[in-house]
Amino acid sequence: MPLLFFLLVYPLLWLVSILPFRLLYVVSDFVYLIVYHVVGYRKRIVRRNLVLAFPDFTKERRLEIEKKSYRHMVDMFMEMIKTMTISEKEIEKRFVISNLDTYLELEQKGKSIALMCAHYASYEWVISMNRKITFTGYAIYKRVANKYFDKLVRDIRSRFKATLITTK
Repeated sequence: MPLLFFLLVYPLLWLVSILPFRLLYVVSDFVYLIVYHVVGYRKRIVRRNLVLAFPDFTKERRLEIEKKSYRHMVDMFMEMIKTMTISEKEIEKRFVISNLDTYLELEQKGKSIALMCAHYASYEWVISMNRKITFTGYAIYKRVANKYFDKLVRDIRSRFKATLITTK
């Protein structure tokens, strides 16, 4: 069953990955409508967490943050899919490493370097910096239950020479 599901979904993911960015974000807006308004993915948890994080905010302000975070989450997911086929030139254009000189200086001095990245931007793309550094880049990831999708995620994340380490 996991293989069948993968075989049914993979062609759709690949088609999404070859879309130009403008169209990708149009699709992302549509997916947002489904995830947020139709499915309501983890809405109760998100709302509870927003009340905990922002108890002084009005309900309307928290709702605004909620909707923006869902839009952002879907955009990031779509960008992860785009990583399946994105060119090096395109990722260079879209993912700029502003402090690379600082990193390279530390690297030349033989210093250990740890980059900690939150799930704010397209963290999938930070691994593209591995083409510009000499140290081995590692990325920690959580395994996906479906072994076929897990392999896809590993393939996507290792496209730019990242060495993956599972959370286990």
